[in-house]
Amino acid sequence: MTSLSTVVLLATVLAGWTNAEIVYPSPNVGENDSEFWLELGRKEIEEALQQPKLTNVAKNVILFLGDGMGITVNTAGRILKGQKKGNSGEEGYLVWERFPNIGLMKTYNLDKQVPDSAGTATAYLSGVKANFYTLGVNGKVKLDDCKASLESDNRVKTVLDWAQDADKDTGVVTTAQVSHATPGGLYAKSASRKWQCDTIMKKYEGASACKDIARQLVEDEPGRNMKVIIGGGRQEMGNPKNDGEKKKCSRSDGRNLVKKWQQDREAEGKTNAYVTTTRELRDIDVNNTDYIMGLFGDLHVPYEVDRNESLDGTPHIREMVEVAIKRLQRNDKGFFLLVEGGRIDHGLHYGMPKRALEELVAFEEAVERALEMVNLRETLVIVTADHSHVMTINGYPKRGNNILGIVETSDDVSDGLPFTTLMFTNGHGYNFTWDGHGVTRRNLTGIDTSHKDFEPLAAVPTFEGSETHGGEDVAAYALGPMAHLFHRVHEQTHVAHVMGYAACIGPYEDCGRPVNIPANVYETVKGQVREKHFWTSSAATNGASLVGMLLLVLFQVVRTASNC
Repeated sequence: MTSLSTVVLLATVLAGWTNAEIVYPSPNVGENDSEFWLELGRKEIEEALQQPKLTNVAKNVILFLGDGMGITVNTAGRILKGQKKGNSGEEGYLVWERFPNIGLMKTYNLDKQVPDSAGTATAYLSGVKANFYTLGVNGKVKLDDCKASLESDNRVKTVLDWAQDADKDTGVVTTAQVSHATPGGLYAKSASRKWQCDTIMKKYEGASACKDIARQLVEDEPGRNMKVIIGGGRQEMGNPKNDGEKKKCSRSDGRNLVKKWQQDREAEGKTNAYVTTTRELRDIDVNNTDYIMGLFGDLHVPYEVDRNESLDGTPHIREMVEVAIKRLQRNDKGFFLLVEGGRIDHGLHYGMPKRALEELVAFEEAVERALEMVNLRETLVIVTADHSHVMTINGYPKRGNNILGIVETSDDVSDGLPFTTLMFTNGHGYNFTWDGHGVTRRNLTGIDTSHKDFEPLAAVPTFEGSETHGGEDVAAYALGPMAHLFHRVHEQTHVAHVMGYAACIGPYEDCGRPVNIPANVYETVKGQVREKHFWTSSAATNGASLVGMLLLVLFQVVRTASNC
């Protein structure tokens, strides 16, 4: 049967399907033959034997942090990426999954088996473990203990301090608030991550002696020294644009920290740009602007599925990263950049996999753009997560089954109802009822489980937005100078130590070592991470992908017609 006839046949079947029921084809047409897998195995062995080890000093360090991007989320994102291209998805790779070095990070906080993003940020940015919800302080500071957080011995320096002390330029890009836990881990010293603005601190006894996180960003070192600050959080900065936005932490002290930031730059005789739209970001003269601040949301940056893509809307995270790197690359001594895909985490907290996974795919585009822009011989690139979530990939769905779709019932399911591949052990999607005879759950037949706001079933109920983190290890993927230091299960603090040692900054500023730069290092990495799979016939792959893409197009046509 030809590809075209196959598509016609499948189009007929699609007339009765929902988007959740699409099954995508594998692009690897030879995978049923033994030789396919034997050849794949040989290629991977050859690749492993030729893994490069760069021991030179890293001029630049880029840390990509997928907030909440645990192993399960990473796998689901990989599959969605492939399915968006019309493939089955399982056989593909995310760009960082082709990096030559990987380790597993233990994420617990000093006082919690399952961590939050503040204690973990302190760990991977300073090299020192911390307590739940605390930022930039050691384990002697308990949650809400303002007094203890003011003691100098309890405050820790981070890779941001280390890089600035080495005269490197620094920056942060995040899709969350710039005063949120992950970016705050770079510069803030706080007994609570909640203390993002002055108003909320009034609720805590003794907190008035401490400075809120947004003020620390603008007024104190090392935050105020960052050349690039891009993310959300206009509300906490005292410069909101949308009166209708939910009030999470509006300032009551009258401070406009954006204006304060601009005035400080002007007093220093430095050029600066403050932008809030895609148009304004693109209009920045990056080569002649010393400091850049972009705030693209009163709270967080909009989800990718909600983003206004016009020039008067919000830029893609890929474009934010591109501007950041262009600015930071001007320093001959190098740079440090933290990039956070913050809303991966938020989509999961709300139990909405579509939102979370589209954030992950967008995050990957930012990583790809960075790889295109930097010299991998002199730039350490790390992609990792702070923690995982309680989403699971379950059931026995067919190969290529829509990752956001349903698993048809089987003999293993006692109630005979379909269920989604992605589910949560706790969350707002709890949906069980008592019918007078037994516990029942929602029948998903005919439901579009791929919708951005769909919430799969959760076993334990939580308040909206309160699905919890997971406690298992997360992966760290790395390439560049000293990337091979990721090699087993590590404490999460290891991330900071690798960054310091690779760049010879902070506690490792005197890290003299023999230099080894293999002649052919990373010559093919950029091609490999772009999924030019050496084990797949390009013709076969393109043919299968064409079928998959046509399926998607035909489904939309059929769906539109059926709604007329």
